[in-house]
Amino acid sequence: MLGKLTKNAFKSNAAGIYNIYIAEGIITIVMLILLLVDWTKWGDTGVGLGLAIKCIASVALCITAAIGIVMTFVSVFSDFKRNMYGIEGHLTLSLPVRGSSLLFAKWLSGAFWVILSYLVFCLAAGGSALYIFRHSMSIVEGDAAYSSIYQVATEMIRQLCDSAGIVTPSAHVLGYVVAMYAFDGGIRACSFVLLVFFAITLAHCRPFNKLGKIGAVLYFFAGTFITQTFASMITKLVKIYVVVSDTAFTFTLSEAEVKAAWQMGFGAYSMTNLYCTVVMTVAVFLVTAYLIDRKVNAE
Repeated sequence: MLGKLTKNAFKSNAAGIYNIYIAEGIITIVMLILLLVDWTKWGDTGVGLGLAIKCIASVALCITAAIGIVMTFVSVFSDFKRNMYGIEGHLTLSLPVRGSSLLFAKWLSGAFWVILSYLVFCLAAGGSALYIFRHSMSIVEGDAAYSSIYQVATEMIRQLCDSAGIVTPSAHVLGYVVAMYAFDGGIRACSFVLLVFFAITLAHCRPFNKLGKIGAVLYFFAGTFITQTFASMITKLVKIYVVVSDTAFTFTLSEAEVKAAWQMGFGAYSMTNLYCTVVMTVAVFLVTAYLIDRKVNAE
């Protein structure tokens, strides 16, 4: 049954989201064409109109991706409200399944689309930044200065590390650190989606439904505040770090060791806050599932 619920949740979300990605894809193709056109063949020197067009196209690409995130949020959360507590609510809540199964299916689908939209934005923003940086540096230092995006990214990382006064980590270490922070972002996106679902659910429970739509917003911020406060308090008491080298992962509680690791060209990641976020997310899931089974009222 859980598999069917999840499949239906994905279909329901996709029905409201695919138009967003079609429109975003068309705009992206137009922006990429503007970026890839060699404007010097049209009489531009590369530092005038052509560069301006490329910069505008890059910014437009990022704005398009950001709008896609917002529209994905609106679609996912509107679908959850309509399907669970709106015009379809009575049918959904009458299904012979537990609230935890309904919530998990909706949560899995919603988190997938939110993370996907976030990744699209990161690719658009990161790719645009690298492209503009490469184009600008090529003008200053010659076309052979940075022949690939990899060289551009490496140079940007080296400059950032130099400005921070640390040794530039190896590509191997950077890969692990990026993977850790990407996983961290995915978990936090899942927590964000669940907190919104919790707020919408609480806003449909008596006596919390008296505030209407404003109540859902207030409950979301209240839930976020409690979750982050708990995580911050525990993080101040105990800080667990993972130090990444070329050959091993090491756990430590010492901030001095972490600072020394960065100075030596290693990477480090603090996992305490993420662990607390996961604990609070599980608690929010259980509370939301309980409300769906016992307290919620469909419109």
